[in-house]
Amino acid sequence: MFDSLKQNPNILSAQKQYEMLPSRDQLALKLLLGVVCILVLYGLFWLPAQSFMTTAKAELGQRQALLQLVQTNKSTLKSLSSTSQSSRTKLDSQQLVSSVTNLAKKHNLALKRFEPSGDNKVKVWVDEASFDKLMAWLSELKKSLNVQVEQVSIEKEDSEGLVSARLTLAS
Repeated sequence: MFDSLKQNPNILSAQKQYEMLPSRDQLALKLLLGVVCILVLYGLFWLPAQSFMTTAKAELGQRQALLQLVQTNKSTLKSLSSTSQSSRTKLDSQQLVSSVTNLAKKHNLALKRFEPSGDNKVKVWVDEASFDKLMAWLSELKKSLNVQVEQVSIEKEDSEGLVSARLTLAS
């Protein structure tokens, strides 16, 4: 490979011109070539490595701050987690009826009839209620009390957007 480069006419011409230069000019050209090589190496390797190191140090600082924040709030997070788990315990029939009726009032739903049905279950009848309000109420029952809909029967009323429903809810 180097033999073919040495035979290149451009390189042979440059080598002859270099040899015809006075020794001081040859030395100056060698120094200039060395400085250019150092600058190229600096630009190609050192600057990107330095930039990467600075970025990595900044990311490390951010992650350490986040870790410190999590560690200082660890007990608070655990207590919130245990509180939310304890609030999801099953409700008995009376608590379930009370919670269901309170949330129905909050959503402006009139329960026509409700009755406890075994352990942790209640049957509910809703007549001529807005379908959107009914769905919002059921969604909040699920989110806030972990109440599941076991059975449902929904019938469309004559008025647009109104339905009648028969539901069995369980906690």
